[in-house]
Amino acid sequence: MKTNGKAFVMLGASASEPDIQYATGFLAPDPVAVWRRPDGAVFLLVSGMEYGRAMRQARDCTVVSMDSLGLGRYRMSPLSLQLAAALRVQGIREIETPPGFPLVAFERLRAFGIKAKTAQISPFSAARQVKSPAELAAIRASQKAARAAERALGAAIRACEADRSGILMLGGKPFTSERARALVRAQLLMRGAMDFEGSIVAGGAQAADPHEQGSGPLRSGELIVADIFPRSLDSGYWGDMTRTFHHGRLSRERRQILRTVAEAQKLGLGMVRPGVTGSEVHAAVARFIAGKLRPNWRDPDDESRVFGFMHGLGHGVGLEIHEEPRLSPTGREPLCPGMVVTVEPGFYDPVLGGARIEDTVVVTETGCEIL
Repeated sequence: MKTNGKAFVMLGASASEPDIQYATGFLAPDPVAVWRRPDGAVFLLVSGMEYGRAMRQARDCTVVSMDSLGLGRYRMSPLSLQLAAALRVQGIREIETPPGFPLVAFERLRAFGIKAKTAQISPFSAARQVKSPAELAAIRASQKAARAAERALGAAIRACEADRSGILMLGGKPFTSERARALVRAQLLMRGAMDFEGSIVAGGAQAADPHEQGSGPLRSGELIVADIFPRSLDSGYWGDMTRTFHHGRLSRERRQILRTVAEAQKLGLGMVRPGVTGSEVHAAVARFIAGKLRPNWRDPDDESRVFGFMHGLGHGVGLEIHEEPRLSPTGREPLCPGMVVTVEPGFYDPVLGGARIEDTVVVTETGCEIL
């Protein structure tokens, strides 16, 4: 019998498709197919090889294979063809797909007589913003790994000595951004996490570019931004934490930058609570930084030289390192308890360097809690 409404269909590896992992709890490197029927029931289609493991590990969904559906003749067919056959067996004739759905599969479904169109929003997007206790525990574990790595990096910087040119030396060798990242990665791996996107350890002028990973020797008297965002190898949930270090004395201007960023983060943390929008928090922090230091400014003689606080104050963290909700000019929906966001003000000066301080927090009934 033909179902009413449209099913939402996803195809891909759950390890790289957060909605698939969220909908099924099944983490696998190989592609699977998932559909959510109009009545809310979720189905996970896997190969015969993965069927047993999926039956044990998947949650809140029905696990099926070609054999379990009585479609053994499609057992060796491409997954998109298996998906089309499975949908027809269940009487599903109209579907919506996420924007990244494979074109070949999209056309194959249509060839099977299934009406398909791209959805504007995933039915899982709103639910994913509010974390369950189990999700919060997974994010806390990633944050614990990030904090351990930050502490180890801080200890290494304190143990350094500066040579005559100001280069930090550790164990008789220059302490470089590359060495720092290797130290960070080792700390994360010891705790079951990995910096898949590559941690940032950037000093001096490099720290003035928010996403510059950093390279070469770190120096005394300069600001060193360390942004560590590990993903748990077990749960797939991310953490995110940034600290700004320095070795030796800072100039008055650099101290002012660091002090202002710390005060700005305190302001932002104090504003995060239910009912407040991300854009309101961002705007207040941006005004504070502009008033204390300077408004955003681009050098007319060199447009690559940008001064100020030029990024959003924060973003959601979960199965993606950057997800909804946003603490930025686009964050117009009110925050609510259970949402997890970063609060990461920064200030960047191509001459003096940059500073950023970031914590990941969960919105509570009365404010927020640093994870």
